[in-house]
Amino acid sequence: MIASMIGRIARGMGSNSGRPPAAFPPIVLASCCLSFGLAWGLSSPVRAADYAAGPALAAPEGGVACSIGQPFWVPTGPTAETLPWPSVYYGHFSGGRPYVDAFGRTIVDWRDEHVCFPTSAQCRAWVKASYRTHHQPEGYRGCLLLR
Repeated sequence: MIASMIGRIARGMGSNSGRPPAAFPPIVLASCCLSFGLAWGLSSPVRAADYAAGPALAAPEGGVACSIGQPFWVPTGPTAETLPWPSVYYGHFSGGRPYVDAFGRTIVDWRDEHVCFPTSAQCRAWVKASYRTHHQPEGYRGCLLLR
């Protein structure tokens, strides 16, 4: 189908009939662009930048991802009011870890995590473990008692 359209366009451009050459239908152009974009994006070494080698950020033991102070249009996660614990500690960690991508460029794997914990010890242990792997450049880290 595409080959016949290309042939018609080539014949139309070569003629002196005075009429404009035939054009591809929009659906064919869209599918060609999508195919080319996928092939280009998946074959590039930049795709490997999503898979940084090295230690991952520490998984929060006993904590859950939570949100505080979000605008009303942002979907919210659990908050201090909805968690069943008698006390809630809000752990915030931000920090980075440099690594070299496939092109030899140094890129920073930056993390910004917000997690709620039932105890201060769990919160501090998570922040310490996260800082151990992501501290260059250094960001904000700490635990705050919400309730």
